[in-house]
Amino acid sequence: MSGDQRRLAAVMFTDIVGYSSLTQKNERLALELLEEHRKIVRPIVARHNGHEIKTIGDAFLIEFGSALEATQCAVDIQKTLHSHNEQSIAERCIHLRIGIHLGDVIQRQSDVLGDAVNIASRIEPLAEADGICISQQVYDQIRNKIDYPTEDLGPHKLKNIEYPINVYRVLPLKENSEITKISLDKKRIAVLPFLNISPDPNDEYFADGLTEELIARLSTISGFEVIARTSTMRFRGTGRGVGEIGKELKAGTVLEGSVRMAANRLRVTAQLIDATTEKHIWVQNYDRQLEDVFAIQTEVAQNVSAALETQLLSEERERIEKKPTGDITAYTFYLKGRYYWNERSRDALEKAIKYFEEAIRMDPRFALAYAGLADSYIILADHGYLAPSEGFPKAKQAAKKALELDDTLAEAHTSLGNILSRQWD
Repeated sequence: MSGDQRRLAAVMFTDIVGYSSLTQKNERLALELLEEHRKIVRPIVARHNGHEIKTIGDAFLIEFGSALEATQCAVDIQKTLHSHNEQSIAERCIHLRIGIHLGDVIQRQSDVLGDAVNIASRIEPLAEADGICISQQVYDQIRNKIDYPTEDLGPHKLKNIEYPINVYRVLPLKENSEITKISLDKKRIAVLPFLNISPDPNDEYFADGLTEELIARLSTISGFEVIARTSTMRFRGTGRGVGEIGKELKAGTVLEGSVRMAANRLRVTAQLIDATTEKHIWVQNYDRQLEDVFAIQTEVAQNVSAALETQLLSEERERIEKKPTGDITAYTFYLKGRYYWNERSRDALEKAIKYFEEAIRMDPRFALAYAGLADSYIILADHGYLAPSEGFPKAKQAAKKALELDDTLAEAHTSLGNILSRQWD
């Protein structure tokens, strides 16, 4: 078009990590963080002579007159956000990815278009949380002009871009390099929430249940220190890097994966990652029948033990090989019960009790289901949804039944301990 103008520009694209997921879970908090991030970023952009072209949801499109100014601005943004996050609780931390490319842009009214914009938008997702990625064209302009290390990530084939683009990573924060210097204990393990990639989103209960069961099985191995579920579940959908999570939890090893259920088939992918180097230690895919889920849990625990060179004692091997029930339907009801128990609302706890009772009906010797029943009555009484005089006796009865069936069951001992502590016994 005759009104179009062409020029060379450095184009920056930014994006908030995990924003879409947060919007679905807590829209109010997402909007607050979006506005807070804009208030932080805009003055920094102005300070480095950047021109804000537009915002696209949680993303900024910004133009600079030079690649050096764009890179210095990106470094300033990430350092400022790092300081902001150090003073914020986890839920209010803001993590950005930034991508920068230098190329020809087309000015059309108040917008800019062209390959340079497209390439910058494709480079940005290659950055880690709190990271900066730049193209070869930007690197050629800034090398030897900034005080921060860069890392060559090699050529990347970007979507809808005809030729590969060589990409570099800028490391503005000393903390990024210090992660590799911190001595994290590899035997301290964080099991992150397994992703549900089943066709039915309602199967998330199974992914959560598998996560809990793996935490429980790994916890029986004396050589390991396993992070509690309540500490790892908060990282679900945050987009935080393994190195960052490991540093925050002081865990040297992270276990993560995904679960896919379809009809009677189960596909589980598990990967063990060194939190210091972010390199894979061990990866395995399991494609089995649904009733083989216990075997998968056992194999994962054994493989983690072998990968971390931890010798299993004979009693530990027996514990991780032990099936909680021989009825897979009962086990499925138990997992649904735990899923709703974790929600803690009155309706959810009442659903949990029905699922635990159904599991017990299917297998009257299912000790874990009795422990789940005890835990549900404890929370109902604690939260005032049920009179303590009714809730605690029911919980105590269920916990004692669980221990009668299996006196080695940690969950049942915990349940009974909770009840007795409330009765000052």
